[in-house]
Amino acid sequence: MVSVKELRRADPALGFYGPGTMMWRINREAVLLGAGPAALLLQVAHPLVAEGVAQHSSFEADPFRRLSGTIRTTMDLVFGDGRAAERAVKRLNSVHARVRGDVDDIEARRVAWAYRALDPELLLWVQATLIVTSVRAFQRWVGPLSAGEREQFWQEARAVGVRLGIPLSLSPAGWPALEAYWARMLADDGPVYVTPTARRLSRLIVRPPLPFVPGPLVDLAALPGLALLPPRLRAEFGIPWDARRAALARLETYALSCWTRVVPTPLRSMPQALAADRRVRSGGRSAPRSTSASENRKDQPEPTSGAALPG
Repeated sequence: MVSVKELRRADPALGFYGPGTMMWRINREAVLLGAGPAALLLQVAHPLVAEGVAQHSSFEADPFRRLSGTIRTTMDLVFGDGRAAERAVKRLNSVHARVRGDVDDIEARRVAWAYRALDPELLLWVQATLIVTSVRAFQRWVGPLSAGEREQFWQEARAVGVRLGIPLSLSPAGWPALEAYWARMLADDGPVYVTPTARRLSRLIVRPPLPFVPGPLVDLAALPGLALLPPRLRAEFGIPWDARRAALARLETYALSCWTRVVPTPLRSMPQALAADRRVRSGGRSAPRSTSASENRKDQPEPTSGAALPG
């Protein structure tokens, strides 16, 4: 298990994680991309995160650029070699350092009148949304995880979270403590609730404008992921949910779990995970990285809620 007593540095060949880690095992599953909308909705359900996204991100103008940048940075953090992982940390911290401002949404001022993306409390909430939704989606769509495996996953996340601005003194010490934190944040009187700003952002998350894909098909495909949301937040976002949609979500969830049971792991893995596997098999050597992808300015992550935090 990853020690959380040291400031984690990326291994030159393996990066922050590697074979045998829960980060590699869980994040390699491409089907977990379906949990992305739920994680994003949970993030912007925090009023201050929604303010940062609305004021500093091009998400509303170009959601696909933001999504591709987030996925690229996440994959570099989880599966990249040492150079890629360290660059991803520096990019995220640099971009987030510029994201701060006054709260415009009147309803969000119940929490605070100003925000900054490097606020450790906000970073912890973003991290928690990614970890909890990943675990719940994995258990529904891929297979069960033991208490020890969930604990290992969270400890791996905590260790690297320090590099992203989340001190261990703030981070829940274990998986049971994370679940207790989750319950407090989502309590009816907690700090997570949907503001008009978040509701406006949610429209592009729930039904992104996919070219050549009819809206009803997008809605159908989104159901298993939306089923991960707490009912209160679905209602506050104005996401339609009834017995028919719940039944369809259960049917699709069953179909996904059947698919992952019969399809071999390599065929359902993210390409970055397969590249990391090849790197390990070759003795830890990695091919030189082109600056035209990760290092170009146009590929740097948008100033966002921090949705690229995997750990």
